[in-house]
Amino acid sequence: MSYAKADPVIVTLEALKEGSVPFKALEEAFGPGSLGILVVSDLDKKFTELRLRLLSYATHLANLPAEQLSALECEEAKWLVGWSCGKEKLANGRYDTLKGSYYVNCAWYKDPNLDGAEGDYPDLPEYTKGNIWPAEDILPGFKKTFQELCALIIDTAVLVARACDQYAEKNIDDYKPGYLEHVVKTSSSSKARLLHYFPPPESAAEESEDDLDSWCGTHLDHGCLTGLTSAMFVDEKAHPPSLNEGVELEELPTSPDPEAGLYIKNRNDQIVKVGIPRSCLAFQTGEALEVITQGKFKAVPHFVRGARASKAPGVARNTLAVFTQPNLFDKVDHRDFATFAKEIVERNH
Repeated sequence: MSYAKADPVIVTLEALKEGSVPFKALEEAFGPGSLGILVVSDLDKKFTELRLRLLSYATHLANLPAEQLSALECEEAKWLVGWSCGKEKLANGRYDTLKGSYYVNCAWYKDPNLDGAEGDYPDLPEYTKGNIWPAEDILPGFKKTFQELCALIIDTAVLVARACDQYAEKNIDDYKPGYLEHVVKTSSSSKARLLHYFPPPESAAEESEDDLDSWCGTHLDHGCLTGLTSAMFVDEKAHPPSLNEGVELEELPTSPDPEAGLYIKNRNDQIVKVGIPRSCLAFQTGEALEVITQGKFKAVPHFVRGARASKAPGVARNTLAVFTQPNLFDKVDHRDFATFAKEIVERNH
């Protein structure tokens, strides 16, 4: 079954820098009747190069030998630091072996000397545990590229947060000026997730309507703003990845399966497909943003649908999500983010 496509609100990076984004655009992007997504265009020219390079690394990483991938896992951090595959249970009860994730705590954005979230939170190792990077001789340049792209995305999220603050200061009583920008800019708790959706198994049955979200179950992000790149599709069957031939892989011009991609459940409970232009970044709303703005901006339910074996044999899908989240000790409402996040995780599981 095909779903309607929806066009997200687009603003330029320059408008964000100038503080000239109309409030109406923010309402249409994030408000109660919105899709909960804003696309930022006209990015720094280095974005295109960094995106291609890091999303190519996702394929190289996922194709490392099993023992090298195992060395990047961290059970202590609930597999939310380093490599993770087959640890997440989806809504249909199956363990997800169709995608691999590589998680990085972005505390270094606040302070290069930090490797995990600040604060004494022994029950939250998924935030406080230090990162696990592949050795430089295994994936040369990976860490540098990862950090550069994440820094660019968080820098842009800071500008989106500033625009949200301008709106909130005019429309919410007793809103603390500049609060969201401060939270995003000074957080040691933001987290990035590099995703590799493996080529669909040829033996896989076509998914039913009940399995539409089998690739990444319908959910709300629980941070402030989630930065998303467009997906990169790579034909690994026709072009087996090899670092000997360079990091950057040949990217297919479009998805070979028109049904693959990001889906949003809009405010009328209708499922719509949303595309992100390759040269742009998208920002989705999370639950912390909804609480901080007292419901003026709403978190968006969404899921990802992978390519089907019948449409895209041998084709992998790579993407990056950066979850800008408050410090564990920052207040979301009467709760700090550590309490807020823990309650959400317990509710969802």
